[in-house]
Amino acid sequence: MSHFARHLEHHTIVNPFPGIAKLEAALGHRIGARIGSNESMAKPASPLTAEFGEMMTELARLYPDPYAHGLRQRAAAHNRVDPSQVLFDTGADSLILLALRLACNVGDAVVCTAGTYPTFRYFAEGVGARILEVPYQQQGDRLQADLPRLAEVARAERAAVLYLANPDNPSGHYWSADDILALRETLPSSTLLLLDEAYVDFCVDAQDAPPQGALPNTLRLRTLSKAYALAGLRVGYAIGPQHIVAKADQIRPQFALSSFAQLAAQIVLDDPDYSRQLIAATIHLRDKLSDALRARDLVVMPSHTNFVCIAYRDAASSEAIHRQLLSDGIAVHRPPHPAVRHLLRVTAQPQALSAKVMAALAEG
Repeated sequence: MSHFARHLEHHTIVNPFPGIAKLEAALGHRIGARIGSNESMAKPASPLTAEFGEMMTELARLYPDPYAHGLRQRAAAHNRVDPSQVLFDTGADSLILLALRLACNVGDAVVCTAGTYPTFRYFAEGVGARILEVPYQQQGDRLQADLPRLAEVARAERAAVLYLANPDNPSGHYWSADDILALRETLPSSTLLLLDEAYVDFCVDAQDAPPQGALPNTLRLRTLSKAYALAGLRVGYAIGPQHIVAKADQIRPQFALSSFAQLAAQIVLDDPDYSRQLIAATIHLRDKLSDALRARDLVVMPSHTNFVCIAYRDAASSEAIHRQLLSDGIAVHRPPHPAVRHLLRVTAQPQALSAKVMAALAEG
């Protein structure tokens, strides 16, 4: 059973501007003259042409496909689901907000781990949800979400949404497919599991394979920011049951994903070697960075992402190092939540291995 916000439960919202691609599909033939969308003329020559070329200029002039049909088909094939089980939006962040708008009434409970990806809380506050946080579990050098406790709170509070980042941000911990499926089974059927898989592309070992397909009352979020290097274009997608995707499509800003972003995403998705090579290079650098930090006696958490997370003895130590790095023009991430202020998150980039950064990170 899926739970939608009360005003959406029995109300179908019809998009007044479904776009040319949907119209062509309904008609069964191409539209050769686009004179109904009030788009600009192609002339006089745009100043964009000299900078970006004619293709970019034309993409900028025309409205995009609101439903990103080409991308849906590619993502569906990649994930072995039906295109009706996929929807695209402007990055995983926008999809988090979309899921909360879809499932939450003001005052509904939502559950997450204290200190996990903070955008979830940021958007949950904006929709008026009641946010319930469960502390991380400490397991040796690892911080991991407490799945039994998360499910327990969701059941007790009849939560509309349970958010889980897998792999986690900022800890880098990853739960297996069996763990995720077991979590879904223990949740109320009306609780939407919002499974943020933004870093799952870096889980390349066979034993790390994520669950397959669309899971019941679950939205699985993916991004092309990390493993496809499109962070600046804001392209993300969700995988979920067809009826949830269809309802989400009714309230999603339809023209948000630009024509250029859609084309760029299609190009990188059509070149699997590009992503594989980028992932392999990132993992190699991440492991090299982890080894270098551990060699300096730092506590580095195991990571299934494109970053490493360092745990310092207290928040004061991480703050001092963070301030020093910023004063030197070096930005690493210090999570804002009080539960994880002792952490610093460092992206696997060549600059992270510089002697200057290494020396500063080891000062704690």
